[in-house]
Amino acid sequence: MKNFFSKKSWASYVMLGVAVLAIVALIVSALSAKNSAAADDLETYAIGDIGGIIAMDVVAIVLAVAVFVIDGMFTGKLFSIVLDVCRFAAAALLIASMALMISAMELPMGYIWFSDLEAGNDVLIAGLNQAVASWALYLVAAIADVVSMSKSLCIKKAAQATDAAA
Repeated sequence: MKNFFSKKSWASYVMLGVAVLAIVALIVSALSAKNSAAADDLETYAIGDIGGIIAMDVVAIVLAVAVFVIDGMFTGKLFSIVLDVCRFAAAALLIASMALMISAMELPMGYIWFSDLEAGNDVLIAGLNQAVASWALYLVAAIADVVSMSKSLCIKKAAQATDAAA
């Protein structure tokens, strides 16, 4: 087990953090969807695409955990490309989840932030606050994912510098 963790790069630990952030963002998004749906009897503010958001989050979490588990087990250029594709796909899914959450909360944003029509609806305000928290979590997770992608770029630049010096 010690050998398993010693072979991991810093980027794989970052991806583990991305998975944790994505899990927290998923939970916060689900709470936001629950509060938004409960804000009125007609479910006017309900997040209609919460199933798609959950599906994209789960795939991003699986990809992030897979990168953590697999990184260090195999070597080679093809394997490095596969890990980079998994990292890129996870970042794209997290950004798409954030975009869907933003678009799902357009009506509550307009009614609360820009017109005060629902200023007294505490449940909807809580749902919007949770949505903003989920946006921030998605953004931080996606940025951390992009930072972990720089691992392969740093290695390539170091190899090029070594080749140029020789």
